[in-house]
Amino acid sequence: MNSKLLLFGEYGLMLDAMALSVPFERFSGYLDFDRDQFHAESTAEIRKFYEHLKTGAESAKLHFPFKLEILKADIERGLFFNSNIPQQYGLGSSGALVAALFSWYAAVSVPEEELTPEILKADFSILESFFHGRSSGIDPLISFLNKPLLIDSEKKIQPVQFDLSESALSFALIDTGTTGATGPLVQHFIAQFQIPEFGLAFEKQFIPANNGCIESLLNGNQQNFFLFLEQLIYFQLQHFRRMIPGNFHAVISEALNDQVFIKLLGSGGGGFLLAIAKTSGCLNKWAEKTGTELLEI
Repeated sequence: MNSKLLLFGEYGLMLDAMALSVPFERFSGYLDFDRDQFHAESTAEIRKFYEHLKTGAESAKLHFPFKLEILKADIERGLFFNSNIPQQYGLGSSGALVAALFSWYAAVSVPEEELTPEILKADFSILESFFHGRSSGIDPLISFLNKPLLIDSEKKIQPVQFDLSESALSFALIDTGTTGATGPLVQHFIAQFQIPEFGLAFEKQFIPANNGCIESLLNGNQQNFFLFLEQLIYFQLQHFRRMIPGNFHAVISEALNDQVFIKLLGSGGGGFLLAIAKTSGCLNKWAEKTGTELLEI
């Protein structure tokens, strides 16, 4: 199962914002058996997931329940997730794990054409919530379907023809050198809505900028895209400061002077940031100037 890049829609997915997410083949994982006990930590994590499914009331809400006895037997055989996806880096490591477990152990009893993204997302949301406390279900869905997905403002999910490598723009990842746990950041985000000013700013600033980025990117309107992107970055610098590692606040702000736009990738808190520029030359010139190492997409 491939990792993913949530290009736009971080946090907004839980409310009324659009989202655009794509699979990222550079990092992936698959289920395997650890006969030499070299991956006991991964096996233990899957065991906790099994115990959660066995005892949790949430399991009853699944459209496709898990074959728990088979899962239990495989755990005893050393089932683990053989993955090179960095954990807590915004690449959907837990989503890929959930997608892999679903593909092996979910009891799917309907024809493939009835396996709609909305039904899958509902189950994935329940399953991945074990890892984050709350999940949209998009990360496992991207890994499972392995295609770019657009979630519109009405929460309808549709595959889109979009390839980052063929885009006229330049995209790269920046390693913050630290990890970010999704659960606490999601709880912080939810708590912020107790402040009326935050809710108003999110509705009037974040959602239009976020949705504008997605629509203009898919339509190929570069001018509008960068106008919306700059608005989105300013919102993040003002309202998502906890989600951005402290040593990157100034980096993100100053990069705008060089027409390099750096935003959160997923929930933030660490992991990778997403850098976007009009050309690879512009991005590489800035990276050389600042001594920033880029992982080009």
